[in-house]
Amino acid sequence: MTAPWTPTAEDDPLDGLRAVLVEAECGYEPKGGYEDRCWLLHAIHDGPVRLRWDEVLGRVGRRFADWSGTPSYLVFEGVDGAAELDGPDPAEMDRACLVRLVELLARHAPQGPDTPCGGAQAPVDSFPGERFLAWRGGLGAALAHYDACNGPGATLERRFPATWWAADGSWLVLTDWDLSATEVFGDVALIADLLADPELDAVRHPSIAETFGD
Repeated sequence: MTAPWTPTAEDDPLDGLRAVLVEAECGYEPKGGYEDRCWLLHAIHDGPVRLRWDEVLGRVGRRFADWSGTPSYLVFEGVDGAAELDGPDPAEMDRACLVRLVELLARHAPQGPDTPCGGAQAPVDSFPGERFLAWRGGLGAALAHYDACNGPGATLERRFPATWWAADGSWLVLTDWDLSATEVFGDVALIADLLADPELDAVRHPSIAETFGD
C-alpha cells in the first residue's frame, strides 16, 4: 500500500516557495513563470449522474463563460434545483477528479508517478490554532495522501494541501480555500490535455489575480 506524503522539516525551503506559501492562507496563486493555466471545476452530481457546470447553469439559460467572478457557489445563485445537487465542493476536488489529474500530470512528467512533489497549507483564519504545514512525496502517492486526509480519524492537520507542485517547478496546483474549482499551472501541452479531457470539467477563466485586479 502506498504511504501518504510525509511532513517536511521546518527549515525545508520548499523549492523556493516557503516565503509565499507561509502567507498564502487560501493557497498560493503564481502570477508568472508558467506557460499556461486552466481551471478544473469541481464535480456536481445529481444522484449517480455527474453534471458539468454548464449543464446546471443551462437550466436558466446561463453559461459559466459569462460569469465574471471566480468559480464558487455564487455561480449557481438563482438556479432552480441547484441546492439539491451534490457539489461542487469548496476547497477540495473530489477523488475521481484527483485520480484523473494525477494521471495527466504523470503523463507530462519525465519521472511519471515518481515525480517528487511538495504540498503546503498556511493557517486559515476560520480554524483557530492551526499552524503552517508542508509535506513531500511522490506524485503517485497523492491519492494515498488524499485518502489519509479524508478517512477515519482525519484532522485539520491531515487535510489535503491547498497548494501542491512538482519539485522541479514544471507545474503547480492550487485549490483556493474559498473556491469550488482547482487552478492548474503548467506547460502548454499539459493544459491542452486537461482542457480536452472528457473526464474533467476544465475551462479557461480569469485567474484570481485577474478577477480582483491584483
